[in-house]
Amino acid sequence: MVSTRLDLGVGRRRLLQGAACSAFWLAATVATAQQSPATGQSPQAAGNSSAASSDYGLAEIIVTAQRRAEDLQDVPIAVTAVTASMLEARGTTNTTELIASVPGLTLSTSGGYFQPHIRGIGNSAVGAGFESGVAVYVDGVYMASPATNLFSLSNIDRIEVLKGPQGTLFGRNTTGGLIQIITEEPSETFGGNASVTAANYKDYTGDFYVTGGLAPGVAANFAAHYENQGEGWGRNEYNGEDAYRMYNDVMLRASLLIEPSDSTKIRIIGDYSNTNSNFNGSQAILPGTGFPFPGLIRPTGNPWNINVDTQPFGTVWNTGASLHVTQDLGFASLIDITAYRESEYRLAFDGDLSNLPLVSINVTQPDRQFTEELQLASDPTSRIKWLVGAFYINASSYYDPVTAIIPGALTQLTSDQMGTQSIAGYGQATAPLYDATNLTLGLRYTHERKNLTDISEDVVMATPPSPPPFGLPNQSQTYEKPTWRASLDHRFTPELMVYASYNRGFKSGGFNGQVPTENPFLPESLDAYEIGAKSDLFDRHLRIDASTFFYNYTNIQVTRFVDSQQQYYNGAAARIYGLDLDFDARLTSQFSLSGGFTWIHDRFTSFPNAVISLQVPTGLDIITGSATGNKLPLTPDFSGTVTAMYKVPTALGEASFDASYTYNSGYFTQSDNILRQPSYNLVSLGGRLTLQSGLYVRVWMRNALNTQIYSANQAGTFDSGYSLEAPRTYGVTVGGKF
Repeated sequence: MVSTRLDLGVGRRRLLQGAACSAFWLAATVATAQQSPATGQSPQAAGNSSAASSDYGLAEIIVTAQRRAEDLQDVPIAVTAVTASMLEARGTTNTTELIASVPGLTLSTSGGYFQPHIRGIGNSAVGAGFESGVAVYVDGVYMASPATNLFSLSNIDRIEVLKGPQGTLFGRNTTGGLIQIITEEPSETFGGNASVTAANYKDYTGDFYVTGGLAPGVAANFAAHYENQGEGWGRNEYNGEDAYRMYNDVMLRASLLIEPSDSTKIRIIGDYSNTNSNFNGSQAILPGTGFPFPGLIRPTGNPWNINVDTQPFGTVWNTGASLHVTQDLGFASLIDITAYRESEYRLAFDGDLSNLPLVSINVTQPDRQFTEELQLASDPTSRIKWLVGAFYINASSYYDPVTAIIPGALTQLTSDQMGTQSIAGYGQATAPLYDATNLTLGLRYTHERKNLTDISEDVVMATPPSPPPFGLPNQSQTYEKPTWRASLDHRFTPELMVYASYNRGFKSGGFNGQVPTENPFLPESLDAYEIGAKSDLFDRHLRIDASTFFYNYTNIQVTRFVDSQQQYYNGAAARIYGLDLDFDARLTSQFSLSGGFTWIHDRFTSFPNAVISLQVPTGLDIITGSATGNKLPLTPDFSGTVTAMYKVPTALGEASFDASYTYNSGYFTQSDNILRQPSYNLVSLGGRLTLQSGLYVRVWMRNALNTQIYSANQAGTFDSGYSLEAPRTYGVTVGGKF
């Protein structure tokens, strides 16, 4: 192993000094290049007036990154906001494709679990009870189970990706950041849209959305999505069946908005989804690795082919309801969000990833969660913007059961339940120090209890006698942690705001239900220092948001595979620093560019007990060694995206063309830095004709270069396997508004 030693203290000082110099240089440039507003005119008013002075200036993007609606350019947080039109131009139709829209975001979907990493922070564990280091919220509701966060993006208003720990206002397991998905709100004005799509691989999709008023002060909406893929991206060479095939994907969402008075707003949201596919577990054994047994045959030809004796299959149904009540009290607003969700995930896959009849795995994982969040937020006109709140979650996740079958040898059933009870109180306030300077302070305190109960195991031998079933005593752990935020922002001109912040993030500890005899893993924490600038230049035709960051990451929770079992443990510290930049340019009334990039330097500073996979003549050998100086998993040095959109009027209607390009420098998938995702280029293309009647036709191609991107790439004791994201797909969509 090669160890790289860095003077990270010097690196941090130079990075922060460089960021400060860059920010002040940008401030000076903008101050001289732009005309200052008239005396007495507020910066926000000046910004709005400059937008109005141009017929194609950049519009405001309203976000709720601080739990209140405000202009993205006023938020002292690194936020990438993606609108519905941006998602379409970048070929993003589900959560796995967000890598084309958000630089610095990498994804793994091992075993069908959604595992995002932002700036190198995330979680690669699969199974019941594990939560991600990047939280996912839908309409303000925390989604605890990663198995339910792989879904189609239908009826989306926007997506906000908050980079860095959000330990105060969101708090729960947000060491890496937050993905916040906001759906369309009902309108009393009747309207909607519908579309059908036909694509290669015999893929057919339908989307429908309608909204309208039911009575004065009452509005509702309904959205439906259905997809069926008649042909897999590859095939299982063992039995000739499809691999990587979406048999059906159904999602329904409805909401009711009731406003009985100007001071009361009630929204009720319900959703249901059911997905059946064999993406989950569609893994092919890597060349050069595998069991030292005769008869092993690896897949050939199409990279999406597999060769396994157990046909993979996964199904997940997911449903939930939430009640959102907002009451205007005059001096403040009282907000209550109550939500209940339940799901069940079933997965079958080949445990040895080969054509040999060795190990077959079946997983049944039900999840339940109840959340309650109460907030008191200051009036929008208040000079001091403040919010206090409390959050509660009661969640359970089961192995019910996990069945491992070794033909002719034994059948092993493992059952247990992971429980979480957590309560947190928090508050944050932003106060003006001077006319253009604001100080934000926030604090959260979390009390959490984790339980591992109903632990049992039953092993049935093919040749009796079998050992008697046994159980283990129940276990529990309690974790308490304060987290905080402090930031200072200053608006040099109406077009430029610069900020500096310090944030503490915390991710809870817990138990590994796959190995119930394993010691509980401890909480991890992240201290994040950031300097950023947000600017609207050239009469709001160019928007540049940039930030530099330094992370001190301790007690990192790490995944490893030993004897084909997933283990989860602590034992590492790391330091990360880098640069983020997002831009949006409206070059003419018809042509626009948008995108961004992230550059990261990351290293484990202490990791003496890492698991190292070594290639040996008989397969793989697993040893314990030092990973100090290694890079973190799923952390590319550089990633970036750019999207071009061009619109032109025609006699039939408006024609538009879009092209999106994403580059990723590649990354290691495990902490031993052996298996690697190579660098890749991702291209999406599209053209659309919108008739004056509102009907439109869109032709599109995603992953035009047929790039191979690993959705999972892991090594165990005996084998090393991978699964892939989508190959080149293309199709035509016909739709319209009404």
